[in-house]
Amino acid sequence: MTAAESPDALPPWTFRHGASWLAEGGVVLPIPGFHDEWIRSHPDLVPGCSNVCDVVVRKRWVSVSVFSEGYVELLVPGRGDGESLDRCREFLARAAGAWTHALLMTMDEEGYIRLVPSDTAGPEAFLERIGTGAGFRL
Repeated sequence: MTAAESPDALPPWTFRHGASWLAEGGVVLPIPGFHDEWIRSHPDLVPGCSNVCDVVVRKRWVSVSVFSEGYVELLVPGRGDGESLDRCREFLARAAGAWTHALLMTMDEEGYIRLVPSDTAGPEAFLERIGTGAGFRL
């Protein structure tokens, strides 16, 4: 089963409070409780995965947590994963006005990148902010 085929899938690019997976094509899968609990109860969607890191790296899904006061956390496989990064940018750009600051974390580096809505205005601004280097394209 794919994320889009899941009966739990929300309309693409849905920005919702709480935890979600952001899968290919902007499919949003809500996590009503804890990530690890969701993973155990959905082995057909995330086969072989036992934790958040497994899903992010193996499935290349973005872990999204939307908190109060416009704060968002996103976890992606790495800065070199253009598709996941573009999915993050699109997700945040479509939700302009619903968030004020986001932290983008990667599985391949320590630390985070702080984002503000203007960073998602277009691919160039986003790439400049996350520092992927010259020649990288989303």
